[in-house]
Amino acid sequence: MKKKIYIIVSWIAVAVCMGIIFFLSAQNGTESGNTSHWLLDLLRLPVSEAFLRNAAHFLEFTGLAVLVYNALYQTCLKPRPFLSLAIASAYAVTDEIHQFFVPGRALRLFDVCVDSTGSICGILIIFLILKN
Repeated sequence: MKKKIYIIVSWIAVAVCMGIIFFLSAQNGTESGNTSHWLLDLLRLPVSEAFLRNAAHFLEFTGLAVLVYNALYQTCLKPRPFLSLAIASAYAVTDEIHQFFVPGRALRLFDVCVDSTGSICGILIIFLILKN
């Protein structure tokens, strides 16, 4: 019973992360820009908006890959790094397709690459943690 709870909670975490990514991608161009400006002001980071946006893409998908990896591990009882990467990267593609239909947003292959790189890093972080 305890194992089922871990599995359910793990997949709920994946769904919540995907939901947050979907919500942020549903913001039109103006809303998304305002969010970026607000975050830059809040954190007082000396970086460009473009850098912040790319870092956000990277980190969103780093987290998603970690959550997917964990959920698959809880479900299958063995590591599934390539399947984790495939799921996170496939979601990156669907995220960009979604943005294509949002006013002021665009479908960018570069963003898919940033997202997938973040996913790879998330999986590598798990390997480093589990190795020690």
